[in-house]
Amino acid sequence: MDGLYEAIVKTPIGEIKGNLKLECNGTNLSGYVEAMGKRSNFSGGKVVGNKFLISGTMSVAITKIQYDIQGEVIGNVLNISAKTNMGSFKIQGRKIK
Repeated sequence: MDGLYEAIVKTPIGEIKGNLKLECNGTNLSGYVEAMGKRSNFSGGKVVGNKFLISGTMSVAITKIQYDIQGEVIGNVLNISAKTNMGSFKIQGRKIK
């Protein structure tokens, strides 16, 4: 699961490209979410098998986006359901490093 993933968020205003860095230490998960030129580091995530949970806050323009992410990695493919204070989104991606 460790690695850098390129992801695409499908939103009502169009697609937003970003990156997700995952670093596992046992069942603990840390890394960062990067989109729209901003990076949000996270820690305290949890891993169970090929599934993971992370939460955090990203400052974008004049607002803060709080997110709760449930994800799954199958091979090099990343599938995410994200709940944010701006709505819920499905995110797909692939491992690039």
